[in-house]
Amino acid sequence: MAKSAVIFFVSVICLFSILGLTQAYEKPQFIVEGIVYCDPCRSAFKTNLSQPLAGAGVRLQCRHPETEEVTITIASQTNSTGYYHLLVEGDHENEICETYLTKSPKEDCSEIPDEVHTKESSRVTLTNNNGMAGNLREANALFFLAKKSSSECAQEFKDMQYIPELKDVNQA
Repeated sequence: MAKSAVIFFVSVICLFSILGLTQAYEKPQFIVEGIVYCDPCRSAFKTNLSQPLAGAGVRLQCRHPETEEVTITIASQTNSTGYYHLLVEGDHENEICETYLTKSPKEDCSEIPDEVHTKESSRVTLTNNNGMAGNLREANALFFLAKKSSSECAQEFKDMQYIPELKDVNQA
């Protein structure tokens, strides 16, 4: 009886060891999430007037830093609250991965910023080999600019005690 108990425990230990090895070789999975909003003040930052955009198109793309060869592309849309979630398989440690805007659901708020001080994409790290724990990666907020600045923006800037640049005042 004692021999069979020892054999059983050794078998269980071996089984768990094998299961551990197989899990160690599985591809990691990451969840990238973020929000997309409309910037009605064309200020390139979120204000109280900013509205999340449901149905906005977002794309994640990873590329080799030297050759610029695209290694993965995943597209998604924002949900009813303006958030998107992307499931990315594999470790992309030696790649540059970014989320981009692709399409706005609102014609009057569809301009993608392209000025020097604004970034039309958000970089995300998709590896566990850099000290980041877990598989959730939060991308910075992305935004579309309204075609015309809202009449409420001047008061919003005043309430924020924000002194906009001259071009912002002329547009408000």
